[in-house]
Amino acid sequence: MSDESTRRASQNQARQAKAWSIALDPVYGMIGLGAIGYGIDYLADSAYRWTIILAITGLVVGFYRFVKEALDLNREQVQSSARTDGDPDT
Repeated sequence: MSDESTRRASQNQARQAKAWSIALDPVYGMIGLGAIGYGIDYLADSAYRWTIILAITGLVVGFYRFVKEALDLNREQVQSSARTDGDPDT
């Protein structure tokens, strides 16, 4: 493989890893804040009130980050493909 194709393969792997990271943001937010809420409920004996509130908050924040990062990744992909439009190896 040429240096150029190796570089493209590396960039594609990096984009794929970033896409997976973006996709899991809502899950991580919900689990992380839900665990904090569970800890608060355990200490305050408040019957899962904070678990639910913080899990939903984590999900909302995670989806916000998902949309923001996905738009950034899409913008980066469009710019990258615009630079390589004249290249027959793409």
